[in-house]
Amino acid sequence: MKQLQRVLNAVYFKSGAVDGILGPKTVEAISDSRWFTYRMKLMEYMVRIHVRNLQAVLKSKGY
Repeated sequence: MKQLQRVLNAVYFKSGAVDGILGPKTVEAISDSRWFTYRMKLMEYMVRIHVRNLQAVLKSKGY
């Protein structure tokens, strides 16, 4: 638990004191990090769609 708290704190998901206790701040930091990961995956998916669409347009124009 302490290692998890250190990592969360290091990447700006503030989990409070590194005490090895799964308290409310640690739970909130874990939740925030999961939400952030979800948003990043969603953005990556959207970029892939846009890239494919752009490639199709360029191909249709002879590029």
